[in-house]
Amino acid sequence: MQPIAADIAVSAVQAHVNSALPNAPVVPDPPPRESRIRPAIAAFLRSSAQRRARLADRLDPCSGRAEPLAN
Repeated sequence: MQPIAADIAVSAVQAHVNSALPNAPVVPDPPPRESRIRPAIAAFLRSSAQRRARLADRLDPCSGRAEPLAN
């Protein structure tokens, strides 16, 4: 190994090891980006689930009850 490459490798390892010290500077993560489409997708999925539940209740009204209705 070349002496310069060895020095660079040692410096890189020392820099990596020093980042784990308790007094190492802490760099906070950037805040998450707010997606514009996420609320729209959530609303679509919510309304789709509600439509399916209403359809299931229309097809089999007793499915959500513990006991069937007495005739």
